[in-house]
Amino acid sequence: MTRQDFEFALQMFENAVALDQNFALAYAAIANTCAQYHNLFEREAKWIARATAASERASALGKGAPEVIVAEAWVLYMKEQYEQSERRARQAIAKKPDTESAYYLLGRALFAAGRYQEVVDMADEAIAHSGDNYNIYVPLLNAMGALGKNIDNVRQQCMQVLEAQLSKVPEDARARVLLAGYYAATKRVDDATHEANMAMALRPNDAIVMYNVSCCFCQLGKKDEALSALRKAYDAGFRDSDWTRRDPDLALLRDDPEFERMYPAGG
Repeated sequence: MTRQDFEFALQMFENAVALDQNFALAYAAIANTCAQYHNLFEREAKWIARATAASERASALGKGAPEVIVAEAWVLYMKEQYEQSERRARQAIAKKPDTESAYYLLGRALFAAGRYQEVVDMADEAIAHSGDNYNIYVPLLNAMGALGKNIDNVRQQCMQVLEAQLSKVPEDARARVLLAGYYAATKRVDDATHEANMAMALRPNDAIVMYNVSCCFCQLGKKDEALSALRKAYDAGFRDSDWTRRDPDLALLRDDPEFERMYPAGG
């Protein structure tokens, strides 16, 4: 989904609860949307507050529904309570394996906690239930890369999903920049550079886009450009040290003092 898709969805769900203040799943959807918006586009405290309030309302009205459990798990993830988030995500999956964003969240929580093998172990099930959501491949591929595993097949699957997404939604900057990274990893230098430049043109001030541009440039061996992009991501609000320090795509930058300043251990 693009930023505009998330904003449209949020408005739609808020309209729903305005009409029915007891609509538990709409409150859960608001929490889910705010959490993912915070995760993907804008790292500001207001999104944590909005997600928390909506999740608490959803829990009061519809406790036990898998969508409500996922909303609770997203709030825990936003607060860096990764183990609790993982447990809630697994509970939702046990009830309904194709619950929206459940596998994506589980992968992120496990990766952020450094539990890479568990991310890899869930790959087949995650793809079976949510393989058309390109976001789920990010923690899967990062965990596989961190463990030194062959990622060719999974990466190719993800590239196909991303290419299909862009054929339908060419303005999806996140899809473009992720595809740029995978093109870079497969030595398609011109294609990688084109997609990275397109993504930056579409979202020049987007923290997550610039973070992934940095990953792409790292894979192309362009350290100065990668550090510049990561600096822009940091300035735009991307401050997740746990994720950044574990991301294998950024290995080129880890000996740089500025990287350590922006993303210190335990920061």
